[in-house]
Amino acid sequence: MIKIGIIGGGFMGKMHANCYRSLQNVRVVGVSDIRQDKAKEIANLTGARVFSNADELINNKEIDAISVFLPTHLHKELVIKSAQAKKHIFCEKPFALTVKDAEEMTKETEKAKVKLMIGMVLRFWPEYVEFKRMVDSKIYGRLANLTCTRLASRPISGWDRWYFDPKRSGGAALDLHIHDTDYIYYLLGKPKSVYSVGRKANKYWEHIYTIYKYEEDTVVNAEGGWVEESFGFVQAIRGVFEDGTVLEYDSKNQPLIIYGKEKAELVNIPKLKVDSIDVGGNISKLGAYYNEDKYWIECLQNDKYPEIVTSKDAKASLEIVLKEIKSAGIGKEILL
Repeated sequence: MIKIGIIGGGFMGKMHANCYRSLQNVRVVGVSDIRQDKAKEIANLTGARVFSNADELINNKEIDAISVFLPTHLHKELVIKSAQAKKHIFCEKPFALTVKDAEEMTKETEKAKVKLMIGMVLRFWPEYVEFKRMVDSKIYGRLANLTCTRLASRPISGWDRWYFDPKRSGGAALDLHIHDTDYIYYLLGKPKSVYSVGRKANKYWEHIYTIYKYEEDTVVNAEGGWVEESFGFVQAIRGVFEDGTVLEYDSKNQPLIIYGKEKAELVNIPKLKVDSIDVGGNISKLGAYYNEDKYWIECLQNDKYPEIVTSKDAKASLEIVLKEIKSAGIGKEILL
């Protein structure tokens, strides 16, 4: 039995708590949040004990692993404390606010010989998993063009409006857009350079558009940003392959479809059947979060370090996004 302690009772904390309660041989035994009402919601969902503070939870001997779902600027402190307490760690994305912090966090977890995984959930999203399989197989030839989109309502419900403070979140470029940047890195590796344009709102990047350059002539671009509340959420991906085949998915408007030379064909994506509740937010179904947590727990159960998402991967994706932000700020292409 893997015993989990959750730090952070907001939307993501509740989402992952719901996943944990649906898995075999895992139990949430502790939860901590400065908002006691949020901690109690997760406690009521999982039967966990509410701890008065994060330090008490981290140092509890019953707990095997810590899941961190707090604002980004708090990740470093809590990951390092958890590592020093010999706890395995799942940390929500982004890894950190700076590459230096990510390196220090990795160093401490490696020193403590504990397992660390960062929540880059697109690597587990069924449509994106299938998309990668088709790219890797080269069934339609080389990927010639890739477009990724991620737009979401401004996260006004976040605690203390932390999302809108660049010193705590990095803005939409780092908190939201990083998913697509990470997936592009997962598909194609590190680009040669990035060229970005964006829009700032009160000193944080609210919207960003990036062209990623690679050695081959693959054209890659991604757009991410926060928009009006009435818009909701959309994630989308479109690939055009060497033989002309188009593979496209849009979470708002259409499932994953292959547009071949003669016909369009729906890709069969098996639907997950798990006991769950609607936790609200932009994405109310467990889906990829369940797959992500299942993989993480299986790594712990089998004493294996995560390979689908490593701290090296998370640091690399962070570095790319920070270069994008720099590019948008100076209006020039940035080499990586």
